[in-house]
Amino acid sequence: MLRRLLPIVLTAILGFVLLSGLDFQAPAQRTLKDYFYQEGVEETGSINLVSSIYLGYRAFDTLGETLVLFLAVSGIVSLQGDEK
Repeated sequence: MLRRLLPIVLTAILGFVLLSGLDFQAPAQRTLKDYFYQEGVEETGSINLVSSIYLGYRAFDTLGETLVLFLAVSGIVSLQGDEK
């Protein structure tokens, strides 16, 4: 009985801790969006705002996503190669 109840209690405690840090009455701040809108094209030298955010500010994130995709495809190809 305790083994079934323990994960439920731990999940409830974790959920309470995570939700207690949120402030539901405060309006969302828009400062980052405004900063990207005003300074994005100028700082990155891109021709449009979408490219400046994607390639200028999120370049390392994009590189990480590409690396994960490459590793996943490499793993699938290597697993398929073992069947032959």
